[in-house]
Amino acid sequence: MFSETLFPNVLLDNWQMMPWEQIGLTGVLARVRPKGALEIGVYHGGSLSLTSQFAKHIIAIDIDPAVPGRFPCPPNAELRIGNSVNLIPEALASFRERRLPLNFVLIDADHSEAGVQRDISLVLAYEPEEPLFILMHDSGNPATRRGIKSADWGRNPHLHFVDLDFIPGQIIEHSVANGRAEVWGGLGLAYLDGTRRKGEPLIRESAGVSIRCLHHCAPDLSAVL
Repeated sequence: MFSETLFPNVLLDNWQMMPWEQIGLTGVLARVRPKGALEIGVYHGGSLSLTSQFAKHIIAIDIDPAVPGRFPCPPNAELRIGNSVNLIPEALASFRERRLPLNFVLIDADHSEAGVQRDISLVLAYEPEEPLFILMHDSGNPATRRGIKSADWGRNPHLHFVDLDFIPGQIIEHSVANGRAEVWGGLGLAYLDGTRRKGEPLIRESAGVSIRCLHHCAPDLSAVL
């Protein structure tokens, strides 16, 4: 169907993004055309198969040793298996050693508050010389959102802007059961570049009220079902 036109040669099976997130990711990649890209969390290779169509070189990391057997790795990607605590700093060092600017990062791995905060903190050790876009999946999920909000964004002087709701999260339809549901999805976006920031970074929740309403309603949907 239309997916063959919008997402040619992309591994759509088991890709844990909604169509609007997929097309949003496509739009960012098409505009940025990253020289270097870092993907944290691979799963079944959906986003990796898309990013590989736009990026010159990708380092993709995941903690699950089963990942390499799930799909053929794109020729312009390195798949590294292990803990992000070690692999994110190693990946950043690899880009520096190759003199390859890092222009794009997707964080979609450990969704706990501590895990999200940790991965963001590790990425923020990188000081870019060119524009760098960081996308964070599942920014609508309560734990993931707390991790994004609690990250020390200001520690990187090149960080200018964060929007937790670049694409807002939503109640996942298949999670609805017994009058309850879960909030997942959404893409947060952070922007860095080679200039040093003056003052505090702009951090916003452009769909904050909507997301708080979803968090409030999801545990008890009896009024709407």
